[in-house]
Amino acid sequence: MTPALICWIRVLRPLFVRVNSLLPAFLSSIARSIVSIFLISLLLVSCSWNPQPPRSIVIEALKAQIVATQASISESLGLDPMVNLPKVSRVRVRQHDTLDVQGERFVHLQGTFDWQLPQDSIRMDSGFELYLQPGQRGEGWTLARPVGGKDPETQRWLLYPLGLPEA
Repeated sequence: MTPALICWIRVLRPLFVRVNSLLPAFLSSIARSIVSIFLISLLLVSCSWNPQPPRSIVIEALKAQIVATQASISESLGLDPMVNLPKVSRVRVRQHDTLDVQGERFVHLQGTFDWQLPQDSIRMDSGFELYLQPGQRGEGWTLARPVGGKDPETQRWLLYPLGLPEA
């Protein structure tokens, strides 16, 4: 080793020791900052969280809507209602937002899906618009079908519980 190098080592060694002793505190400070940023981000995301119903609930809601429409048509034609559970597939949600109507919170979904009646060979591709209401404690969902006028003051809803165990 050259005398110049030995001199530099003597000068820089105390500096390296000092930096080395400050490094854990510095890293601890960075870690605290990262955790704080993560928690604040999580809080902001959870406050604006837009609940997404499970795919099985969306499929069940579409089936319920088809059955209700079949019953309504049968009733208006004076026929006995036929309960044919359709096969629903290829559900594609195009729009998802949350609405507050008369103090009630709804998840509004729009999209397309394929469906087919059990004895029918024709598969239909249809659009849909669903209003789903999450359970008050995060349990279950309810399909809400608007009935009545378009005015929010006179709007009524038919409610169909979803996700119930089958008997």
